[in-house]
Amino acid sequence: MLVNTHTTSQKRTGVALFGAIALAVVVACGAQTSNLVGGDGGAGSGSFLIVGGSGNGQGSGGGSGASGSASGPGGPGALLPGVFTGNGACLKLGAGCTANGDCCSADCVSGVCQYPACTADNAACTSNGQCCSQNCAGGTCTALNSSCSTVGNNCTSDATCCSKHCAANGTCQASSFCAQPGDACSVGSGCCTGTCNIAANQAVGTCAASAPGGPANCGLEDGQLCGGAGTSGTGSTDGGLPACGGACCSRACAPWGPTGVFVCQPASGCHVVGDLCMSDGDCCGSTGLPGGSRKPVTCVINAGDTIGICRNPMGCKPDGDVCKLKTMSCNSSCDCCAGNCETQDTCHQDNVGVPRCSPATCVPKGQACASSADCCGGVPCVPNPVAGANPRFVCFSDLCVNACGPCTTTADCCRGSSCILPAGGTQGMCGPCGGTTPPSSGSSSGTSSGTTSGSPGSGTSSGSPPSSGTVVVPPADAGAAPTCSQYGQACTVDADCCNGLPCVTSTAGGRCGIAYMPR
Repeated sequence: MLVNTHTTSQKRTGVALFGAIALAVVVACGAQTSNLVGGDGGAGSGSFLIVGGSGNGQGSGGGSGASGSASGPGGPGALLPGVFTGNGACLKLGAGCTANGDCCSADCVSGVCQYPACTADNAACTSNGQCCSQNCAGGTCTALNSSCSTVGNNCTSDATCCSKHCAANGTCQASSFCAQPGDACSVGSGCCTGTCNIAANQAVGTCAASAPGGPANCGLEDGQLCGGAGTSGTGSTDGGLPACGGACCSRACAPWGPTGVFVCQPASGCHVVGDLCMSDGDCCGSTGLPGGSRKPVTCVINAGDTIGICRNPMGCKPDGDVCKLKTMSCNSSCDCCAGNCETQDTCHQDNVGVPRCSPATCVPKGQACASSADCCGGVPCVPNPVAGANPRFVCFSDLCVNACGPCTTTADCCRGSSCILPAGGTQGMCGPCGGTTPPSSGSSSGTSSGTTSGSPGSGTSSGSPPSSGTVVVPPADAGAAPTCSQYGQACTVDADCCNGLPCVTSTAGGRCGIAYMPR
């Protein structure tokens, strides 16, 4: 019984990459449609930040991290769910790190949070906690996936790993900020496709092959692998990158900073058509977001699921939806509600380069926005620091958000931080957060029991944040910032950027790997 709660690793330097990323990577044609999958056992949506720790809502044993003992030579023990999803106080697999304490797995290797040492599939074991699969049956570690190796298992090439990333230490490790289809997971919100299939009486399962189905003309969700042919990054189009972002719903395919693997980048602010969502409020054009039509966009969630996709808008394209820049040749409609972008200045790049419908006049700091493309001066569009308050998103007060502040994408965060949020969510936190307990995951109603103060866009808060349930407080050595800026993050010189990406400067400062022209 299962509870339901592509593909090559691309690694190369930004010098060869820049020509493709700086201008051509950001708009896509969209060519595929996601397939329907079964119900999801992931965590519910939240008011400010959703973190790991709730486990699988429908499977027995979900959220415990493991069903066996924590003993075993070299084994990770009973892994907490935050290992796969992060929890604000520590970072999930695939995140950038500088010390073991930064990671929920307590294992920082070469600047990346990795799955800790474990006993490989089909090897002898005496307890669940010894196994990479967290399942010891009949004295043998039972494999989670028979067609590829999940995280922690030994490997000799990218091709053998479900993540398509064989790390330098010879083990399969996370390639992105979310788990790839077929790889290990503890909750649906830790998967790029939004669904974790966990067998009865187990705590760890595998991510679904595809995202929930729905009306959208794209096929790859945020975090899924998207690079061109071959493992050297030298494909047939755009130097290894798919033309116009390929099948990425976000229309942006670029390196995930810590690993250098090419993945679909999450767009800033609200989610575009085809992206995962947890509630209507996550989608561009939903009720309460600026620049929409009289027919609000909804999050289509199939019966039994907690994660769905943002449907196509009915009528004009709302602020935040993908449009066509005048300098781009990729196909995308210019029918923005703010005005047709063929004749009016209503399509601008956000801070990861995705062209978004936006008002002709930029939005000042602290005011309502749909994406960073709306905001004046190149500042991020972030969740309202006052939990549950309207507007849902506001233009931030500075060019980047410090640790513990609100975010929707890693590009919003200052150098050394990553945006911690679940698949489908838009209410994230820049982390690691120095041991701070993150706000409650709450419910989809957008309410919170915590108390906050500070004006919208200030990113400040006071008082004790509400409990998030299972929280892993990192050791005293946690909190040091990684030494490089990730794709889309602020920079001053090339040396600031991860993966050899160039620091592309503009009137509002520089961004790693992307020619971002702020308003």
